[in-house]
Amino acid sequence: MKYENLKKFIISTKSSKSTIYRFYKKNEDLFAETNLKNGKRMFPSDHARYFDSEIMFDENKALRQENQSMRNLIDCLADKESLQHTFWQMDWSFFFTVAYKTDRNKTSCFKQMHGLYDYLNQKYGASTEIRLFFTTEPFTNRKGFHNHFVFYIADKKLHEQILTDIQDYFNYDRTDVSIYDRYKAGLFYMSKDGLSGEDWDFISNSTNTISYEN
Repeated sequence: MKYENLKKFIISTKSSKSTIYRFYKKNEDLFAETNLKNGKRMFPSDHARYFDSEIMFDENKALRQENQSMRNLIDCLADKESLQHTFWQMDWSFFFTVAYKTDRNKTSCFKQMHGLYDYLNQKYGASTEIRLFFTTEPFTNRKGFHNHFVFYIADKKLHEQILTDIQDYFNYDRTDVSIYDRYKAGLFYMSKDGLSGEDWDFISNSTNTISYEN
C-alpha cells in the first residue's frame, strides 16, 4: 500500500488538516489503516477517494447495481427448473459483449453467433469441448442489436488462442471480454428479458445436451 505524509495528503484530497482528522475520527476502521513513520502520521494514498464526492457517488451507484443484480440472481435461481438455473450451474470461461459497427437485426445477430461457433468448432472441436450461450438485445442509443455471450473451452491451454480468434472474428466490431464470474450475475443479465425465438441460443459439441424449446 502506498502512503503519503500529511502535507501531500492535503494536496491529494484538497482538504484541510482539520477536515482530514475529523474524517478519521468518525471512521476509526480507516484510521487503523494509517501508520506512523518516524513519528509522523502517514495516510494511504487510495483513501483520497473518500474525500471526492463524485468518486464516492460512482462507487455507491456501482455497489447498488451489483446488489440489485445479486438479488435478481437469487430470485432467478430459486426456480430450479428454469433454463437460467441450468446455465448458471454450468462451467463457463469467458463473458463477451459484441457491439456491431453496422445496424444488424435479430436474424443477422443470430447468424453471426452461429457462424462464430461453427468456425471455432471446426477449428478446435476435435480437441476440446466447447459451448456457447448467447442473447441478442437492442441498443438503447442507436438502431440495431448487439450480442452478449458466454463461452466455455474445456482445454485451458487453448484459451489464449481462442480468445484471439474470437476477437479477430469480430475485428470490424467492438468487443469487450472478461473472465466469467458466476457471482457477477452475467447469465441473469443476459436472460433478464426472457428467452424466446431468435433472441438467444445454446450451442454445444458435447454429447450431454440440454432440452429446450427455441
